[in-house]
Amino acid sequence: MTKNTLRAAGLALSAGLVITAAAHDPARETKLVHSEPGSNAWNEGHAPADWQAEIRRYHGHVGPWNVLGWRIGQAALREFKSPWGAHELEVVCYLPLQTPFTCLVDGLSVGTGNSQGRLDLRMAEVLTWEESFVAVRRKDGKGGVLELRPVPGYLKSIMDQPLEKLDALSHECSEQPEARLFKAVRVGRAESASQ
Repeated sequence: MTKNTLRAAGLALSAGLVITAAAHDPARETKLVHSEPGSNAWNEGHAPADWQAEIRRYHGHVGPWNVLGWRIGQAALREFKSPWGAHELEVVCYLPLQTPFTCLVDGLSVGTGNSQGRLDLRMAEVLTWEESFVAVRRKDGKGGVLELRPVPGYLKSIMDQPLEKLDALSHECSEQPEARLFKAVRVGRAESASQ
């Protein structure tokens, strides 16, 4: 050992810290267990009967941003013919990493059954809200990538709104035709998800 290593070890011991040297031992490695997509013991969740109540429970309130996420999530499931909570899809939400934009992610979780903890719902940062979109693909690679891009005019209409308007804006978002809220574009391979 060098003098510096010994000195650091002595300082650590005098501070009450325990230092251990660990050698790599392949026999002690833990194997990561990943749940498989589809209906199985790892995927026992059920779509909420009352999506608004679930958003309120999960997020703390219902607002137009998380309702927009729920609507986008529902559209993704429909487009890929995937059941809620089957974890067959990977969802990446590109948005500025600040509220209210990130509220969309909680709506996506309620809308699809995906979660950040399972790594099938992720956030990626973009620098301006105009660049925001959600990319979705099947884990089996079939069907290409679906980009769901919020309509900029709609996003402008829900920005910087007072709290007393959240209920009305949330209701409006839940009732609007999808085309007024977001555009869906398929990119990549155009294979059918049923192949």
